[in-house]
Amino acid sequence: MDSGSFAASVRSEICQLRAKSPSRRYFLAGLLCSQAAVEQKDMPCKIRFHGENIGRIETFFAEEGYETLYENQVLSLSRKGDPKETTLLEDVALACLSGSIPEEAAADEDGTHRFERYFMRGIFLGCGYISDPVKTYRAEFHVSNGVIAILAVQALAVLGINASLTSRDSYAQIYFKAGDSVSDFLGYIGAVKAVFEFENIRAAKEVNRQVSRTINCDEGNFGRQSEAGAARNEQIQKLMKSDLAQRLTPELRAAAVANLENPGASIAELGAMMDPPISKSGMSHRLSKLLELASSL
Repeated sequence: MDSGSFAASVRSEICQLRAKSPSRRYFLAGLLCSQAAVEQKDMPCKIRFHGENIGRIETFFAEEGYETLYENQVLSLSRKGDPKETTLLEDVALACLSGSIPEEAAADEDGTHRFERYFMRGIFLGCGYISDPVKTYRAEFHVSNGVIAILAVQALAVLGINASLTSRDSYAQIYFKAGDSVSDFLGYIGAVKAVFEFENIRAAKEVNRQVSRTINCDEGNFGRQSEAGAARNEQIQKLMKSDLAQRLTPELRAAAVANLENPGASIAELGAMMDPPISKSGMSHRLSKLLELASSL
């Protein structure tokens, strides 16, 4: 992926964030579960921080360009050598792979939805993508394990985001396209800078849309006004060449002359040219009378 893309900037921002337990466990569980195989019911690589297994985890982070995150979140955990912490992380991940919220997260009733936010941060980092908001609004995740896909949709629903779930050949695709949902999701996973950038782009696009609508409306009105004026001029010109022209009142004659001499003027502008000036409705009445006479020819 292009290092300058919006999704890459979101990932880069997330990689700079640090989380304390239990949030870190939820985040790392989401990241590792995003790499789970189709029917895998244990961890993609057992989270035992020694020997070959820690090397496999390190390789994954390095290949994805998450060295800073690995240093801050994973390696620091392994250096502490805390068997309790690593066991808790495994318990959280295994609970997720069974399709359930970990017991310690279920007991969290403070309304912050900590598990859902940090779990989805990990899912996004492992298999998520957000399109360039200049082009379109869309967030999507490609999850190989069906259980994790359903759990991710449920987590998004808890956060108030209605996501769609579709099946592909080798993975489940989760996506949502509402601009508000994408912005909210960025905020939930902690990408504050990305939220500001996203909203600035949205605001600029909305201003451009409003300007375009105004221009199109003005052009449409001008076009209709020009067509109506051309048809009106043709009828009044025919009237002025007929014998009826000699029997027109001074007011109607003045209206006819003003209309023919100012083909691009609106009815209100023509009314202002009368001596004395008259209202738009008054001028419209005079023109209607002229057209009525012309249609009798």
